Amino acid sequence: MTEKSNEQEKEVCPVTEYLKAFRIRLHSEEKQSPALRSALAEVTRMITEISLGRATESHLDKLVMAARSLPESEQDLVASLETSLATSREKWLMHVIDNACNIGICFEPHIAPCQEACPAHIDIPSMIAHIGHGNYDASLSVLLKDTPMPNSCGLVCPAPCENACVQKTVSQPVLIKPMKSIAARCSTSYPMQEIAPATGKKVAIIGAGPAGITTAYYLAQKGHHVEIFDEREEPGGTMRYGIPNYRLPNDILQDEINQIRKMGVKIHNRYKVKHVREFLDQGFDATFIAIGLPFSRRLGLDGDDLPFVLGGMDFLSAVRDGKDPKVGPHVIVIGGGNAAIDVAMTSFRQGATKVQMWYRRTRKDMPANPHEVEMALAEGVELVELWAPTKIMEGNLIEFARSKNAPDAATAKPVTIRADQIIAGIGQDGDIAWLDGSKIELEWGNIVADPVTLETGEPGIFSGGDIQHGASTVVAAIGSGKRAAEAIDSWLMKKEMDLPSLKPQRRDDVPYLPVDAAFRLSKSRPHVPEKDPDTRKWLHDFIQYDWDENEARIEAGRCLRCDLCIGCGLCELACIQVGVEALKMVETGNRRLVFEDFLRPASLCIGCGACASVCPTGAIRVENRDGMRVTEITGTVVRSQPMQVCSCCDKPFVSSVQYGKTRSNMGGPGDTEVVTCPTCARLRAVESLNDMRWIGASR
Repeated sequence: MTEKSNEQEKEVCPVTEYLKAFRIRLHSEEKQSPALRSALAEVTRMITEISLGRATESHLDKLVMAARSLPESEQDLVASLETSLATSREKWLMHVIDNACNIGICFEPHIAPCQEACPAHIDIPSMIAHIGHGNYDASLSVLLKDTPMPNSCGLVCPAPCENACVQKTVSQPVLIKPMKSIAARCSTSYPMQEIAPATGKKVAIIGAGPAGITTAYYLAQKGHHVEIFDEREEPGGTMRYGIPNYRLPNDILQDEINQIRKMGVKIHNRYKVKHVREFLDQGFDATFIAIGLPFSRRLGLDGDDLPFVLGGMDFLSAVRDGKDPKVGPHVIVIGGGNAAIDVAMTSFRQGATKVQMWYRRTRKDMPANPHEVEMALAEGVELVELWAPTKIMEGNLIEFARSKNAPDAATAKPVTIRADQIIAGIGQDGDIAWLDGSKIELEWGNIVADPVTLETGEPGIFSGGDIQHGASTVVAAIGSGKRAAEAIDSWLMKKEMDLPSLKPQRRDDVPYLPVDAAFRLSKSRPHVPEKDPDTRKWLHDFIQYDWDENEARIEAGRCLRCDLCIGCGLCELACIQVGVEALKMVETGNRRLVFEDFLRPASLCIGCGACASVCPTGAIRVENRDGMRVTEITGTVVRSQPMQVCSCCDKPFVSSVQYGKTRSNMGGPGDTEVVTCPTCARLRAVESLNDMRWIGASR
């Protein structure tokens, strides 16, 4: 793996650049003349085909001819395109001859944005589609291909998938996060994963958090003997000791950890590692370090060692460990991340009656999950924005200075506040003293490992999860664990890493859901019901009610199936060229288009099938069904219209609307008593020609 040079990073793909330019021009106004829109669509279609690898070298000359047919108003854009085709011709030829992009983006697999955004690369469209069909067992099986803890992950994940959902462009993102819990809760049981024949290799994993458990899960499937060693009383790492029970109940986490044990993985708790090579010395073939960052990072201020100043992770861990630390009545939490939110909400449950979060920026800048922030505010946590702590003093006092980002930063004076406890939620650290004297390098408190293989400076010792990549999320640790398992397996078996297996994978072929067109882009996004804030804030009980599976099945219908529709826009371009304009798409910002409206075709589609004929994935179907011409987009029927029946053979052959439009364009009457299909029309023409020959011969 090599880093791209600055020159490569600055390089652009001419195909992508001009595809973007012509799309912008085409979508800039819908009131352009039909002739201009058709001509712009022709050029855009040809560039799109180049980007998809559906062009030949002759395509470039045809592209120039098509561009030159555009009117004078478009000549600046045309001239720029011609210049690019001349000066960057080798890059264009690379696309059409070699199916290769000069910066490597045009021919990358068209992965659904949600799946690509997920650090574990869960096949989200297939998982959701199975739920929509009510097949929870199949949905869980899809999940278990990419995570050993779908239920736990579904409860605590910050859902980067939802932020990437293309529905966000036109309505509201699909509610993906709780779908994983639906699959786990509603399935009959967790299926046993297939275990390969024993390899005779032994792997020691230090740390029973999400990265360690995930690595064990995949290594066990590959046939290796795996043992996990952890110094805490119970396995789970940060999931058990850093995430409150009201977000992730112990029984749910324990059930999923037990699945790992059923695969033959041994977990040793209350084990204190003495030195880094002790497991290799005991006969293990490889070691994976995934100890996480279980300890609090100090504020770094004068007075931060006073007894009323607590560490956020230390506080959360003590609560989860059953030590029941009492705080309050007034607690100040420093920080704006997810850990700070957990500390603030847990403070109420441990005796506080007034909880404030002091943050140096504004709410919109907080790295915490927005929904978590809303839950904290609903429980009564006060957010004090644009103040930074400067020192802590005896007498339970803390001084804040106005943040430099505040509009009154130049005039605002420092303030001193008294609180019973001050809890730092600004960062995490790990216990790395036992690495002293080894060849393992550290950087900012994290273990340095190869970014591809995760191998450290010590041969046979690997590292991943938070201790390697820094404090992050459970799902990021799961992704790290998947990579670690592949890397360790390749090292043990002396083979190349299967890097493609770490990329997003299609885990199943799931049929479309039949979804009403009006609902497909509904802006009504459901929510998982939660307990009353005024009641729940004093309890550690699970904060949510179970999401109704029937509501989840309905919500699954809003998924646009980006695993099947790649958003290339060829269908829209074909529809424009036909002169119908029944399909309208908009940019999503990630080189993908999305349908703006599923209702528009109901009044405009003529059922010609041009869209289906150019669709590279079969996401659009135009079919004859029981005498009706049906246009369907990823499971949604956008128009069903009567067919025109041939007067000769009595067979339907085209939609009535298309037949009328075609006759009108040809200058004939829209309605006529005799309607013939193309086959019968040819037969009648042959008969007429034969009659003419007979007449000529008789003369």
